[in-house]
Amino acid sequence: MADMGEKAATMEQHEVFDQARAAADEEHEMTLVQAMRKYPKAVLWSVLLSTCIIMEGYDIVLMSSFFAQPSFSRKYGEFNDRTGTYEITASWQNGLSNAVSVGTIIGAFANGYFIHRFGYRPVLLVSLAAICALIFISFFAPNAPVLLVGQFLCGIPWGVFATMAPAYASEVCPLALRGYLTVYVNLCWAFGQLISAGVQSAFSGNTTQWAYRIPFAIQWAWPIPLFAILWMAPESPWYHVRTGNLEMAEKMITRLSSSSQRHLTKQKVAMMVRTNELEKSLEENTSYIQCFKGIDRRRTEIACMVFAAQPICGSVMGGTPVSITV
Repeated sequence: MADMGEKAATMEQHEVFDQARAAADEEHEMTLVQAMRKYPKAVLWSVLLSTCIIMEGYDIVLMSSFFAQPSFSRKYGEFNDRTGTYEITASWQNGLSNAVSVGTIIGAFANGYFIHRFGYRPVLLVSLAAICALIFISFFAPNAPVLLVGQFLCGIPWGVFATMAPAYASEVCPLALRGYLTVYVNLCWAFGQLISAGVQSAFSGNTTQWAYRIPFAIQWAWPIPLFAILWMAPESPWYHVRTGNLEMAEKMITRLSSSSQRHLTKQKVAMMVRTNELEKSLEENTSYIQCFKGIDRRRTEIACMVFAAQPICGSVMGGTPVSITV
């Protein structure tokens, strides 16, 4: 009886392995057009979630654009006797700009932990609710220190948005679509910057406090509809596989794929389970130090240089809109 039980277990393992291999082969052989036809809902939800990056692209460049506004300088700057005008000093320009970056770094690192524990959907919804509340600090800030705190706190959920969208796109979509949808995240960033430029241009001639308060208030236009839309978003099936809830993983795959692919749901879950087991075996007895050893160090170097290429090219200095008067 024991031998029969072992044989049954072995046959079941082989069957699961065959299903996983078939799903992996099918995904690698799929073309772009085939992937879009088979997984239209996955494309839709990935695009909707990436819309959060439009909001971040708008918000991050907003502050540096205010430094040249006379009304903003009167409120948060200091009077310069030599020029006879109010100016935001160089130290405060750096502080207000970098506060966002510091908050974004914290949010990006925290996002990895919270997604692994709670999943994409809850973390995103909490971040959208948090940004709605934190925008009040910047909108009603009576002085520069309060404005700096508001920008720092807003940077934390912005860091979540920046790291969540490409990760979600890479998990819910097949291999043939991942490159396109992760690049779409950068396109959303550019959309946000263009919208910010348009808003700043519209209020460039306004000399009242609303020249900077209305652009701050426009930030509320993003999270509220996004919250309503993404309330219905499916969780990543990979999250349910990692937590051992295979039934929910199958339901999420069904929601993300077309009706013609529903008979392959178990195969795809089997592939995810096997991939997850492989990842756990590779991560066993490892730490962050391993990222700087052997072949992993090479991967770390490549990843760091790809991301560092954006600021190293001088985009931060080139995008500074104001010259400092000495």
